[in-house]
This record gives sequence, structure tokens and C-alpha cells, in this order.
Amino acid sequence: MFNMAPRKAVNARDQPHPPPLPRTAEELNALLEERISAAIAQHEANRTQDSGGPSNARRNKNGDSSGGNTAQGCTFKQFLDCKPLNYDGTGGAVAFVRWTEKTEATIRMSKCTADQQVTFATGLFVDEALTWWNLQVQTLGDDVAYGLTWDELKEHMREKYW
Repeated sequence: MFNMAPRKAVNARDQPHPPPLPRTAEELNALLEERISAAIAQHEANRTQDSGGPSNARRNKNGDSSGGNTAQGCTFKQFLDCKPLNYDGTGGAVAFVRWTEKTEATIRMSKCTADQQVTFATGLFVDEALTWWNLQVQTLGDDVAYGLTWDELKEHMREKYW
């Protein structure tokens, strides 16, 4: 047979007493406000901890730190929800100008940050333009290529497609 440890008797005196229930609407509202404030504070603490905290914030080109892409800016899905145009590298100067104008409008509407602009804009490349961009990334390296400003990217594209 198995030897089992004896069970400890549960005594109601050993259990912590729950706080008394609120008796009035004011007491209930005060309790709700207290609990909601505590939950919000805990959520914010968890969010800061999950994002690496302020010490791990990215620095943009101006030396300012931001809490990441979701605190400011937009997601790629939000950027795409503004219906930007894909760019395939054909159509000459007219197609290039139309694409840059539409992309700039999308950047403004989506409120994407300077750090997101090149990444999101190059996500619109297809066909020959995508092949050209992949070559740029291989030649320059990821950090340099994706570290370009929007104006620098447009200048590189103008040299190629204008």
C-alpha cells in the first residue's frame, strides 16, 4: 500500500478574511476605481517591462528616443489600410512621381515615424523594383539600407527610375 502524508485539517480561522462587501453605491464606485487603477498600473508596468523599458528604447536619427513602433507611428497593416500603390519600377518618371506622391500621402495619413518610412515604402516594391531593392540591401547591408531616410531612398530611386 502507499504511505500517504496525513492531510492537514483546514481551519476557517487560518484562512484570510476577504474584505467586506461594499454596502453603498459610493463604496462600490470607490472599490471599482481602486481596482481599475491597480489593473491599469499593472498593465503599464508589464508593457514597459515587455518592451525592454525606457533604457532599451530605439533612438531615431535626431537622437530622440521613442518607446517603439506601437507607441508612436503605425503598424504595417495600418500603413497598408491607407491603400498605398505597389511600385514595379516601370512606367518611367510619371509612374515614379505618382508612386512617391501616393506613398507620401500614405505616410502622412498613417502617421508612420521616420524610422518606419523606408521599411514600409520598400514593402510596396514588386517585380523589378523589388529586385533592385534586394540588390541595394545586399550591397549596402541591412542597417545602412533600412537606415536611409525617405528622401535618401527617393533620391536613389530617382537615379535608377527617372
